[in-house]
Amino acid sequence: MRASPILFVLLAATPLHADWLLDSTRAAAAASNPGQATTAVPATDWVPYEPPSRLFRADLPSEGWNAYEEEDALGPVVRAFGPDDPSGALRATISVRLIDRDTPNFMSAKDAVEAMRQSRSGREVSAVRPLRLPVGLARVFEIVEARRLPVDFGPSSQVSLHQYVAVIPRGTDYFLIRLVTARSNYLDFREDFVRFLRSFRPIGTR
Repeated sequence: MRASPILFVLLAATPLHADWLLDSTRAAAAASNPGQATTAVPATDWVPYEPPSRLFRADLPSEGWNAYEEEDALGPVVRAFGPDDPSGALRATISVRLIDRDTPNFMSAKDAVEAMRQSRSGREVSAVRPLRLPVGLARVFEIVEARRLPVDFGPSSQVSLHQYVAVIPRGTDYFLIRLVTARSNYLDFREDFVRFLRSFRPIGTR
């Protein structure tokens, strides 16, 4: 299947041997509507979502969020785009990817968490916290870093980004779930991210 024209970049602090760890930042920026920024949409109704690959089932807000799945060199990835950041530079984006033994440059969940949590100047990473979910114990942490957006076209500006990251083991495999937002309004989406995780159910994986 042909890859989407939306390209993704590696997390700058991630070692080259972990090149499966794709960043949602460019997708979030590409999906934004400059000049038409909106605030977070209060959602009272959530509806089940299941991608065509049937990797998982989870609930998403019925308004303000749109999900799609694409196939790339690493396998299927699902991205759910939410409201625009007030600056109009990007949209809140939840991404879900299953990392298994067939994933290029596979590494264990423990090693992946260590790779993602590498710090550098301008990049802050929180401690790992356990979060008990119906599907098991997730490892959850947060990343704050500054990026210039858009990264590959037109005038750019520096935006402080916030990522909520969850790694959910499934045997030797694991799901990598991330929410990328602007730091200025990340608290508006914290409960949404936790609710998404609590509703998350793998399908057809051990």
